[in-house]
Amino acid sequence: MFKTALLFLLLLTITGCGRTAATGDSGDTRSSGDLSFTTVQKSRFVSGDYSLGGHWQMVVQTRNKPEIYAEKDALENPAYYTLLENGVHKEESRVSVEKSNNEVDSKVMLLLDLSGSIIDNSSTRDQLISSANAFISNVIQEGRYDIAIYYFNAKKEILPLSSQSEFPTANVTILKNVIEKLRDESFVERYLKGYDFSTNLYGAVEQAGDKICSWIGCENKSRFEMGSVFIFTDGRDTAGLVSKQDMLKSLKPDIQYYTIGIGDADNRTLAEISGKSRHFEASAEDIQSAFTQAYKNLLYNSSFYKINYCPSTREGTIRIKLFFNDPENKIRAYTEEEKIQIDAQTDIRCDIY
Repeated sequence: MFKTALLFLLLLTITGCGRTAATGDSGDTRSSGDLSFTTVQKSRFVSGDYSLGGHWQMVVQTRNKPEIYAEKDALENPAYYTLLENGVHKEESRVSVEKSNNEVDSKVMLLLDLSGSIIDNSSTRDQLISSANAFISNVIQEGRYDIAIYYFNAKKEILPLSSQSEFPTANVTILKNVIEKLRDESFVERYLKGYDFSTNLYGAVEQAGDKICSWIGCENKSRFEMGSVFIFTDGRDTAGLVSKQDMLKSLKPDIQYYTIGIGDADNRTLAEISGKSRHFEASAEDIQSAFTQAYKNLLYNSSFYKINYCPSTREGTIRIKLFFNDPENKIRAYTEEEKIQIDAQTDIRCDIY
């Protein structure tokens, strides 16, 4: 009776780019620029509690999510959503919303600087191990996250710390066993020692973007997967294999970059890579605090919402758009416009209360 359509649309940003939508009485209104929605799952019909009942549902990811929502998330308040049917809001329509971080697969790369200054410092190395272990546990328990672990030093290429961490996995035991290899002096001696004459940071960032895009299909607009890289370093690029300008140009818009700098790290450049809000500095004695901040930031920026709605129209093709308006903070945004078909032969009983 109803066909379930699961089409994925990447990178539809609707903030400050000229997109408008009618709100009925008030005319066209633009997004505020502080918030935008990316449609992850286009509208589909969801069977409800009643016979022949149900509602429609879409899943969106927020982009440029305001920091004021870190403690009190207005995006979970259905009163702030208005359903527009063919550009007009009808009082009989209903909307509900629920936060869900389990809607989309996310591929995460831990990219660790394992140059001599870290490998030769047992205290720093121990802290890195315990911090990475905590990061792995925290991230994977929060949703559909898979993690791969890579490293860089003076080598031309980034490499997986183990063949078991070459591709993203949600197996916590495997990931922690890989990190624990850094306690194995024979492993360190065999694979990591002797590559401390320079640090190929810029090349590592460039290669990480290409690698993650191969996992999530950056050019494949028929699917939606998130990609993130967490770059940990205590230094700066000294290899000169890739210029800073070329490295910055290589940054992928489909990937979230996070940077953690300790010691003599080039924090200015790291902030250029990730953006200031995703760059974290820490002392060599407190690496875990930076990893904790980065983990919380990942969850904050990976905010997905199921928006459930029931239109008042009961027949024909309708163009649907949802308007979000937080009057207290003066933040507005729209979902993309979508079409749904309502079968004239069926009386749909709305199950949104």
